[in-house]
Amino acid sequence: MTDEGDAAPDGRSRSKGEWTAVDAPRSDGEPEWELFLRESPTEPLRHAGSVTAPGPEAAHERATGLFPEATTLWCCPAPEIARFTERDLGSDYRAAGDGGERA
Repeated sequence: MTDEGDAAPDGRSRSKGEWTAVDAPRSDGEPEWELFLRESPTEPLRHAGSVTAPGPEAAHERATGLFPEATTLWCCPAPEIARFTERDLGSDYRAAGDGGERA
């Protein structure tokens, strides 16, 4: 991640409430693949999550198992995707015994 005051890709200075790069790997070993899908031909493509897999065919197989309803499925190498967030990724989750559901 960048330090406070560093420039974001769009030139904005990073400060509280602005975009923060998400660049830490989420797993060890196998490469990560970002999944984009649509469930009907008229629906826009949307980000659905990620999987780890040794290659694109295995990523597609894993993604198809997770999203069998998808009519279109893209598996993109995670290092090729620039990821940014405006929030603390843990702040939306409740700690009370709800299984980590979103607040």
